[in-house]
Amino acid sequence: MSEVNDELDDLAERLRDLKYYKKVLEEAFDGSAPSMTSSAVQVAEKAVEVTQEDLLENVQSDDMGEGDAELDDLGADGQSDLEVQLTPDVETHIEQIRSAKKQVKNVTETIESQLDSKRNDWSTKVAAAEELQKILGGQDSDFARTLNHMHTLLTRELMDSSGSATSFVSKWDNATSDWEKHQSLQSFDDFQEKHDLSDSTIEDVKTLSKSQQLTLADVSLDSLEEMKRVDELESAVELNL
Repeated sequence: MSEVNDELDDLAERLRDLKYYKKVLEEAFDGSAPSMTSSAVQVAEKAVEVTQEDLLENVQSDDMGEGDAELDDLGADGQSDLEVQLTPDVETHIEQIRSAKKQVKNVTETIESQLDSKRNDWSTKVAAAEELQKILGGQDSDFARTLNHMHTLLTRELMDSSGSATSFVSKWDNATSDWEKHQSLQSFDDFQEKHDLSDSTIEDVKTLSKSQQLTLADVSLDSLEEMKRVDELESAVELNL
């Protein structure tokens, strides 16, 4: 019986993980779970619905007839020493549980791979925004907090199936809503478009992100003029004579 219970507990845990990842993929990242997800869930749910009473009905004892066990068959602790064996029905059910576990495992790994791809895409976006914030000296504190929150969600909470999928979806929706309010700060391209900056000026800004300062020999007069008319850059760029 313990073998059956262990298999059922393992399957139930895998099923919870699958449901978590599926909900997060579909509701937080607008992804699509594999077509075989529904059938895998149905098979698993059917397997874990088996009760202790159902299992006990399919357990038989060697050499025990319809009557009670003889007194000589009882051990010192009053328990029967008769060997309990699983019937073919129970053994079949164990195989069904293991088959369900395999299906759930395969689907879960596929969804995890999709989530990992989503996480990498968003991590790249957040990193680009953080780089721009670094150049601008973190002048927008609200957006800086949003980026920190998104980083935490992506690196710590996204793949933690022990948490609440509903809670993660809510947090992520709020974070991406705040993200959309700062479109011009999401990347160099967005910043360039908003302020109508030339490619050469953006390259100078990127150089600043690596060296922390520029000299007059590093930039053209046109780039200097463009930087001066953008408040965020004028206060962030340090020029040395």
